[in-house]
Amino acid sequence: MDKFNQSIPSLLASQSTPLHQCSYLPDRAARLEFIELKDAHSMGMALFSQFSRLGFRRSGQHLYRPLCLHCQRCITTRVPVQDFMPSRSQRRVLQRGQGIHSHVIGCDELSEVHYQLYARYICARHSDGDMYPPNYASFQRFLQFSFTDSFCIEFWQDQKLVMVAVCDALDDGLSAVYTFYDPALPRLSLGTLSILRQIDYVKQQGLDYLYLGYWVPDSEKMQYKTNFYPIELLINQTWHYFDHQVSRTDVEPYLQAALKQRYRDSWQR
Repeated sequence: MDKFNQSIPSLLASQSTPLHQCSYLPDRAARLEFIELKDAHSMGMALFSQFSRLGFRRSGQHLYRPLCLHCQRCITTRVPVQDFMPSRSQRRVLQRGQGIHSHVIGCDELSEVHYQLYARYICARHSDGDMYPPNYASFQRFLQFSFTDSFCIEFWQDQKLVMVAVCDALDDGLSAVYTFYDPALPRLSLGTLSILRQIDYVKQQGLDYLYLGYWVPDSEKMQYKTNFYPIELLINQTWHYFDHQVSRTDVEPYLQAALKQRYRDSWQR
């Protein structure tokens, strides 16, 4: 664990998962570091924000981050929203989505109508993933129960719920936890619209960043995150700023340096 983690042992309990097949790069093994709160109500926004800047994500009542010392290819990403300008294609998405209205609700307000949308989304888009088949208990554990300041942005079109974005509030912005939407509306590019609306929300709050989770340069399903730039990437505990659509070629030198550093650290122990 980092020195930051070690400074609060009374609050946290850390453990690592066994090696398992990586869900993004099936030819590689993966391991996660999980941090479980002993008191689910004891982590405030400031502390959670520090963990986010260290590359941790929230899933239900846990914090986690990849712990793959041999790989280092899950890269934490965030968009500096004050520098962001939508591209031509993103402006078209915003225009097509003008009739979609959004408002904020608490995670405790998620109900059967939200679950039904979630279930349709999982069955249509992620039937090969570990969230399939969907069930209400896992939906609650994953998205409704939280130890920090979390909320949902609902998106409605013609009195029909078409998308929900679950977010965590941070002291420097917003963490995009998970978005699910109506898979029958591909023309609206709802996933892109969700990110654009969340960027706008962070701007309105006068904050700096939208955290988008992990980008894996070798995974096609993760490439959409590079459509939002400028972007900042956390590699070897240092944030790097890119003012263009970042590629694998851009980050490879940083990843190789991170691997060498990890091996040097392990030899010195």
